[in-house]
Amino acid sequence: MNIYQVRPTEMGWELEDQQTQKTVLRTLTKDEMYSALDAYMDGRAASVEVFGRDGELEEARPYPGSHHL
Repeated sequence: MNIYQVRPTEMGWELEDQQTQKTVLRTLTKDEMYSALDAYMDGRAASVEVFGRDGELEEARPYPGSHHL
């Protein structure tokens, strides 16, 4: 199973593929990231770790199965 991480940046939020160490999504807000994340993860089996601005893990989201409301 692939692992991705959502982390804050100076200019917004980014999703990084932990296997390739490449950023695959960038957004300005966390809500935009959640919306884009649902679309990006469609059809993928992965775990997404979401980190807050304090650097702490906030949640781990399994895909398929997670959706932002």
